[in-house]
Amino acid sequence: MISKQLGEVSRRFAFSLLALSPFVGVAACGDSSQETPATAPEDLRASPATVAAGLKQIDMTATAVARAAGTDTKTAKQLDAQIEPVWMTIEGTVKANDSNAYLTFEDSFASLEKAAASGDSTKAQAAAAAVSQAVAAYLVKYPG
Repeated sequence: MISKQLGEVSRRFAFSLLALSPFVGVAACGDSSQETPATAPEDLRASPATVAAGLKQIDMTATAVARAAGTDTKTAKQLDAQIEPVWMTIEGTVKANDSNAYLTFEDSFASLEKAAASGDSTKAQAAAAAVSQAVAAYLVKYPG
């Protein structure tokens, strides 16, 4: 009885795959000449002025996240979500110029995100302070 049920399930599964195969084939046979290669944010380079402006914006946003984290988790998370789009435009340049600063920023952003989500004001303030220190140190080396 069980083998009969398994056989029926296998036939249904095989039929489902056959029914979907024309769609999978069409999607896989697209015109590759129209595809653009994806460039990782770490591979992009921004001007020094763009990096300086982006870091200053991130610093202000991180400070705002820390202020909101203890009292308004929703706002803290919304503010924190504004960091990544700015960071993506400048992180390649930061990484190329100073890999230690890059790692500090990445770690601080991860800590800030967790603190914002959990409403932990103390950890958010520590992460924002680390961001501020990293921004200041980076801008001393690469003022933009």
